[in-house]
Amino acid sequence: MGNTFTRNILSRLLGSVWFFSLALSAVGQTSRGLAPDILKEKLAPALRHLPPGQAKETIRVQVKDKAAFQEWLKAQLPQVRQLQTDAKRNTFLLSARFSEISLLTHCPFVSFIDVGNRAPQEEAHLQNSDLTVNGVEAVHLRYPQLQGENLVVSIKEQPYDPTDIDFKGRVLAPVSSTGAPTPHATSMATLVAGGGNTSPAGKGVAWQSQVMTSDFTRLMPDETSFLQSSKISVQNHSYGVGLENYYGLESQAYDAQVLEYPQLLHFFSSGNAGTQTPTTGPYAGIAGFANLTGQFKISKNTLSVGAVDTSGQVSVLSSRGPTADGRIKPEVVAFGESGSSEASAVVSGVALLLQQAYQEQHNGALPFAALVKAALINSADDKGRPGPDYEAGFGNVDAMGAVESVLEKRYFEGVASQGKEKVFSIAVPTGAAGLKVTLVWHDAAAEPSAAKALVNDLDLTVQETSTGRKWLPWGLSAYPHKDSLILPARRQVDRRNNVEQVSLTSPAAGDYKIKVAGTHVTSESQPFSIVYEFEAPFIWTFPTAGSSLKSSQKNRIRWQAPLANGTTARLEYRWAGQDWKLIQDNVPLQEGKADWLTPDSAGLVQLRLVPDLGEALLSQEFVLSPVLPLQVGYQCEEEVLLFWPKATGANQYQVFALGEKYLEPVTTVSDTLLIFSKRENAALHFAVAPVIAGQTGLKSLTVNYADQGGQCYVKQFLARQLVTDSVQLDVELSTLYGLANVVLEKRTHGTFQAVQSLWPMNGARTTVSDPAPVPGRNEYRLRLQTAKGQTYYSHLEAVFYAPESFLQVFPNPVLAGDEVQLVLKEDELTRIQVFDQTGRMLKEIQQDGAIKVIKTEGLKAGIYLLKVWAKSGYKTTRLVLI
Repeated sequence: MGNTFTRNILSRLLGSVWFFSLALSAVGQTSRGLAPDILKEKLAPALRHLPPGQAKETIRVQVKDKAAFQEWLKAQLPQVRQLQTDAKRNTFLLSARFSEISLLTHCPFVSFIDVGNRAPQEEAHLQNSDLTVNGVEAVHLRYPQLQGENLVVSIKEQPYDPTDIDFKGRVLAPVSSTGAPTPHATSMATLVAGGGNTSPAGKGVAWQSQVMTSDFTRLMPDETSFLQSSKISVQNHSYGVGLENYYGLESQAYDAQVLEYPQLLHFFSSGNAGTQTPTTGPYAGIAGFANLTGQFKISKNTLSVGAVDTSGQVSVLSSRGPTADGRIKPEVVAFGESGSSEASAVVSGVALLLQQAYQEQHNGALPFAALVKAALINSADDKGRPGPDYEAGFGNVDAMGAVESVLEKRYFEGVASQGKEKVFSIAVPTGAAGLKVTLVWHDAAAEPSAAKALVNDLDLTVQETSTGRKWLPWGLSAYPHKDSLILPARRQVDRRNNVEQVSLTSPAAGDYKIKVAGTHVTSESQPFSIVYEFEAPFIWTFPTAGSSLKSSQKNRIRWQAPLANGTTARLEYRWAGQDWKLIQDNVPLQEGKADWLTPDSAGLVQLRLVPDLGEALLSQEFVLSPVLPLQVGYQCEEEVLLFWPKATGANQYQVFALGEKYLEPVTTVSDTLLIFSKRENAALHFAVAPVIAGQTGLKSLTVNYADQGGQCYVKQFLARQLVTDSVQLDVELSTLYGLANVVLEKRTHGTFQAVQSLWPMNGARTTVSDPAPVPGRNEYRLRLQTAKGQTYYSHLEAVFYAPESFLQVFPNPVLAGDEVQLVLKEDELTRIQVFDQTGRMLKEIQQDGAIKVIKTEGLKAGIYLLKVWAKSGYKTTRLVLI
């Protein structure tokens, strides 16, 4: 108690001294800005140039002593509002004016003043999903057990649609609702964890993982205890707040959280501001660099993801590094047709697959996030300039390479200490096109005011055992000039990044040593992870065994050929057991892709690339398949008919129905239709795929037969005109299958009488007329009879038959005050006059349309005369109000 009392007294005295000295200089400061030395030490860049005035800013203040700061604030700035307190991180969310922020910088208990909550923005909407670009489809086919099962991913932004059938049975409820679902959030959740129930394009990377939403208006990390208790191991952040490039309180908080929960991975979209120019920080004024969209993306222990297009080139709008202290960001890129939001979601899904692969080898234990991060970075395919760069980081994510590095246990984990070196041995096989080694450690959170965010510094080297030759990691120039920032990577000692990579082209076979030195370790120990791989000279990445390409469409096929360097080849295909046919000549192997307009057929197919020199490079056999349009023939009280066109080359069809979570095969048929009983099959959602040489081809879009808008057999039964002098009705049936007769009926004196038979019909569409309508309202329906003797009826369709002199008012009589409708042939602008029995005009209105509405408010019960002026003259009729 005595210590507390003493501290409070000293706090008040010290605060008073500081406040008195500041009061003398505050006026000058508010007119010309804050002192440069104070700015550099305590203020975030966005707060250094605030205009003087009375407008309040929301700021986040980090303090050294919470109790002492609150005493100081209460005594010296009582008018400053405290909006929120984070005791764990020693931060306060305050609302303060410029002059008050000026005084806060001088408080001895304040360590840093950062911007407060900014409005996050979704950075793009999903345009196209292509899981072949990053090798995800190949993982699904080769390792079908890896689908993210029993893992939980959090989508931090606005809520996604929890009723979307692609998430059926896998949505975990958030703590509280954060608003209405958005298409962007639903798209991101689909990319990560969509079950493919709506269509094949709705299948995400980790398609059996569980999903939860989190509110992105809170830019600081979610509570660590909540993430752990919810078993969330990956959180995706596809949003931004505008250009920010500094290590602030949010960066610090995310770095600290990963150390608290070492299995947790945070993935941030780098942003879609790649063409913008920063205005603050060491790279201010350099167009096209240092334009990540949020300081939280600058954190060291998370992973920022840029975007490539379907060709694998970095998108122009994808945000670039470096960070303010020269670190490499983004670390990787991935496919995102509309931006880095999609790319981040894809990589989040790949991380879940890596976690599951590790769990299978370690009794369900999650890997350290540094190991997953190292696997993603190490397996990434180099893009842009050789080695890492500030546009693509370490390259385009290769899901297959990352997964196999974990499954094949091509990794090491260790602990570094000050001045000590750890050594690991590997054997490089003969014929390897490359060797790549990546070191990742999750570093201690830095102080926001530090010029360099790196706290603990480890050094990676690779040494050939037989010769003693050593290789350093790749590094980039961080000098603030565009000419320097675009320089290719060179081997150097790295003093900035907590990711280091050594790669060798065509390494000699033999033993190598991977060395990790604890150059500067402030803690007792620093855990780290290493992943390595041996690159093959050539790999087909799409299609692979089990792939399905679309018939009669342009398909992009992909391969990896790291040593191609100017080599060209013929691209050819063949049906199983048949001769080879040319697709394209002089294909550059180094491009790793080609487009193929496939034949309009189905079957087993194989590809090959035939280089100018060397052996042919054969793919595995795959399926060429059409996507069949599934349609509803009818859905009657007890049964449903589904049908689809015949697929050339297919003799059977697999029908799927939506089960508890996913589409499940229910039956295989040889016909192109399926009739099933509603009582025996409760599912509403169905899809179909051709069976080709014993393999299931591409699924159709999923159809909910209850949402097709038709009745039993009847898709459309509609009058050409509601008011007409010639009754014509358009008829469209969903199918003629099983029908024996179709009859048009009209209600006459309360009963329906046949007008005419439409059978036999030449097609599902026809137009039928009534040769003898009666003036006024006529009601029609269709009567359909099946070959089984069942009878079904359409809905009623009403037509007002209006000959040249026709005029009708209904209802008539009507209660005084109610509306009445007036029908006549002309639908042009019409003048209507209402007269009482004395001939006095009470109302005059003008309306167009075949049916006019007359309001009778203010008219008493009685008999009135209506005079209707139309193009052909005027007509009169009586109106009775009761």
